[in-house]
Amino acid sequence: MLPLEVCRKMAGFSRVLLTFCVLGYIFSSRAWQVKMPSHIKGLLGSCLVIPCSFDYYHYPPQVSDRVVWYQYVSRGYPLVYDSWYPNDVIGIFKGKTHRLHRDPKSCTLVIYPITWSHHRQKIYTWVDPEHVGRSTYRFFDTTVTIEVTNTAEKPQLMIFGDKKVGKSVQVECSVYHTCSSHPPTLTLNIPLKHGPPVNVPVSDGRSRTTLTTTMDIIGDHQTVECSVQHFGGLNATTSETLSAECSFSPLTISPTSVEFLEGHESQVTCTALYTCPKDIPNLTWNYNTMPASTDTRQIADAQWRTVSTLKMKASAKDHGGSLTCNARFNRGQRQEKSITLRVKKSMLSHDWSFTTPGSITGMKGSCVIIPCSFTYVSSQPPNLRVIWYLYQSNEYPAVFDQRKAVIRKFDGKTSLIGSVGERNCSLKIEKLEMSHNQDRLYPWVDVNPITSYHTLDSHMYEKTTQLIVSDQAQQPQLSIVGILRVGEQSKVSCSVQHTCVFAPPTLNLNGISGQDVTVDTLVSDGIWQRTVERTWTVQETDQSVECAVTYSGGQRARSELRLNAECPYEQITMNEPPGEVTEGVAKSVICSVTYKCEKNKPAIEWNYNDMQSSLRFTKMSGNTHKVVSNLTFIGSMDDNGKSLTCTARFITGTVSASENLVVKKYVKPADELYVEEGGVSHVLEADVPFRFSALTESCVVIPCSFQPQADVTLQRGIWFKKTGGVVFHKGRTYVTDHFRDRTRMLGELNEGNCSLEIDHIKPFDNGPFCFRAEKDKDVYRFNNSCVFIVMRASPENPVMTSVPPEVDAGSTLSVSCSVKHTCPSHPPVFSWSVQNLTSEDTHSLITQGLWETTSTITFVVAVGDGVKSLNCTATFWRDKAQVSTVKLNVKGSLMYQMRSSLPLGIPVSVVVLIVIIVAVWFGVSIYRKRKRTEDSLSPPPRPEKRRSLWDRLSRRNPDNRERPPRPEKRRSIWGRFSSAEDDRVGWQNERNPRQSFWRRFSRRQGDAANLSVGYLNNSVTVDYKNHTSKPRFPSPKNNRRTPRSARPEDY
Repeated sequence: MLPLEVCRKMAGFSRVLLTFCVLGYIFSSRAWQVKMPSHIKGLLGSCLVIPCSFDYYHYPPQVSDRVVWYQYVSRGYPLVYDSWYPNDVIGIFKGKTHRLHRDPKSCTLVIYPITWSHHRQKIYTWVDPEHVGRSTYRFFDTTVTIEVTNTAEKPQLMIFGDKKVGKSVQVECSVYHTCSSHPPTLTLNIPLKHGPPVNVPVSDGRSRTTLTTTMDIIGDHQTVECSVQHFGGLNATTSETLSAECSFSPLTISPTSVEFLEGHESQVTCTALYTCPKDIPNLTWNYNTMPASTDTRQIADAQWRTVSTLKMKASAKDHGGSLTCNARFNRGQRQEKSITLRVKKSMLSHDWSFTTPGSITGMKGSCVIIPCSFTYVSSQPPNLRVIWYLYQSNEYPAVFDQRKAVIRKFDGKTSLIGSVGERNCSLKIEKLEMSHNQDRLYPWVDVNPITSYHTLDSHMYEKTTQLIVSDQAQQPQLSIVGILRVGEQSKVSCSVQHTCVFAPPTLNLNGISGQDVTVDTLVSDGIWQRTVERTWTVQETDQSVECAVTYSGGQRARSELRLNAECPYEQITMNEPPGEVTEGVAKSVICSVTYKCEKNKPAIEWNYNDMQSSLRFTKMSGNTHKVVSNLTFIGSMDDNGKSLTCTARFITGTVSASENLVVKKYVKPADELYVEEGGVSHVLEADVPFRFSALTESCVVIPCSFQPQADVTLQRGIWFKKTGGVVFHKGRTYVTDHFRDRTRMLGELNEGNCSLEIDHIKPFDNGPFCFRAEKDKDVYRFNNSCVFIVMRASPENPVMTSVPPEVDAGSTLSVSCSVKHTCPSHPPVFSWSVQNLTSEDTHSLITQGLWETTSTITFVVAVGDGVKSLNCTATFWRDKAQVSTVKLNVKGSLMYQMRSSLPLGIPVSVVVLIVIIVAVWFGVSIYRKRKRTEDSLSPPPRPEKRRSLWDRLSRRNPDNRERPPRPEKRRSIWGRFSSAEDDRVGWQNERNPRQSFWRRFSRRQGDAANLSVGYLNNSVTVDYKNHTSKPRFPSPKNNRRTPRSARPEDY
């Protein structure tokens, strides 16, 4: 496309050609367009989103996604944003700009963070600068100027709605901004009831963030505050005080349609509702001679109530009058409410009066009886007849009349109940329909017809009975009589009210089985109640009971009641108490308890939990269960006088039974020797303890020895139970089944060793056990050869040696743990709670048959200050175990860790000493270094009058002095520690170049420069040996690589 200048040069050819050039230039300039705001404001420290879009009609770009931003200057194209060459962006925009890709023709730019250097910057965009040149479109003609401010605009706060206390209004807080990628945060000082803020773009590159919520006005003066915090930290706040209008509700009088009884006191209330507590009203009645009370309270937020209660005693003359309540509020407002008084007289103006209920409710399709009675002032006339009418203001339609027809909807459905002679005028209505609903009926009991009187007045209306017909069945009421307990008899009742005693509703109980009793009771005038009461025995499986009611009109309803029956249980009993027991002798103790419900199965616990026990559960009847616990009790002399307790733990509680223990010591009986028939018996002496302890479930070795006879060689040794039965015999078949394969003799019989081992000791293996020997047919019996085994249910407690009150972490400690036992063939095995360095187990005989096993370990105390536990566990044969624990107070963990990290052979004290020496040497060296520096820089003695302290600290020189040459710029922190030579002229020889840390303390300083600085004649002379000029560095601007995209004017 030709530019305009070329077209002007060609204008001489022809007017047609000139017109074609002008139109072509206009057409080419409209081939592209760029839209962006001309000015945009950004907040300091926040982000700035510059909306930008482009479009073209001809000459599309080759790279449509290529967008570059430039700084607008008179010469050159400084880059503001270029995704291809980000390192060539100018300093104030480098790393702070990026493009926001919203659509393919978007050139929107994001700048973050905004700094003061961006203020008044004019920038523009260029699309595909490598292929779209300035001759196609002058992109730099469309620029945007950035205005930077450090003050955030206050948000706008608007309140819409009815500004009355107790009402709700809409609160809208909005703020304009130019950082749509990170919109500001809006907060209100009131609860939020709607969604998050809404961000909407507006014109001129701005966006609006709006936060909307609903506020309940709870006071007449309420402050709403909105705060905004912009991305980057700037914030602003605005507030508005809402002045709301206090409102009042109309007065209400309750009850409004009550019928007052003449001479009887009734209560009437007048209620004033208002929204502000300052508007408490003064309530008064027009019957000011009657007592009244007032109560004021807050019933909700922004809702107050004042109630005046009047005790009204009406008279006959008050009928038809007005009862008025007046309210005068504190600010002068007034309200008034009136009701018309209906006073029920005991007698009407006639010679007779009747009494009926004001309303009665019946079910559709069922019947209803309106109770009615009448009285005459004088004697009752003969041949009276009762007529019932439907109340209407201008006519008298009959609903019951024995002589005349009645209106259609009551035809054949009404009848009288009772005798007129007995002053009973009750009316029965069958097959109620919904068309009967809201009808008002009244009786006429007079010898004169109703038409002989004037029009019906309000007195008769007030005496009418309103029919209310419902098609919804009333739910029956279920209740439990008494407390439900499984296995006991209980009662459940279901009742429902109705109005048809001749066709009452049907009640059915489901879910339980029992016997029913049905009762109909008159509750009030015309209202009956049918009740079905069922008696049944409560079962554990009974979960709920349902009552269903069916009315004669077909309506149905049901109710369900959950049954939460209790599961009772009896007191636990100890059926077989221990009584007097012998130490070490097992005794069976039985404890039982009876309970209801399988789910309430108890847990039986004994206070001697280390003894063997068994449980047996039995179902005695349908709901009754019994649990029996059998404890094999083995007492010791320490248990004498204590209690043995059996406890049953149920879900709902616990019961216990206890017995005092009487434990007697085993007494050695007199020895009796029995001679077997048919053989020769010899008597020798043996050494066997008469009582010996053993651990149940473990083993025991009974020590036995005798003096062997030199001329007698015994063939076999036999252990037998004193009460009968062989315990050990070489012939296995001779041994009773209870002891078979559990006994053996240890040692050599003819060497005088008759010791017996019994394995897997049972609780009742007490004996006494006796020893004898045989040779051929000769029997050798021994004095003192019987032993009684005293059983122990628990093993001995291990005993640990004492430990020091404090131990050092890492130190080596030796501890021993020992325990006594009577099973040397299977001694206890020890385990420790620490890892040991060495371990040694020893076994020693303390007394006859009593052994002691000792475990001694050496271990290293673990790191960790504080109290630690050291546990020693002794596990006896067949896995019964006891634990002994001591506490270790550990200290010195830190020193131990330091010692552990040092090489071997170096104590901690040596390391500490070395650290102190190095620190002292370091301090002295620094002090001397600074001292030498100060001495070398000090001026010669009194070269001039010494300057004052203030003069020395001041940067200003006196007028008669020459200003010393200004030193070079102070070097950076890293430059001061650098070992490279300083290239500044003025300071090259004034002081040594900065040396490394270790070089400063080195004694080799031969290559240091010799510096001398002096003050002569108020001037400074600096002597230096080597002159080093500052090297010339190329300018960053000149050295900057110009990208191809930076010069779009070449295209």
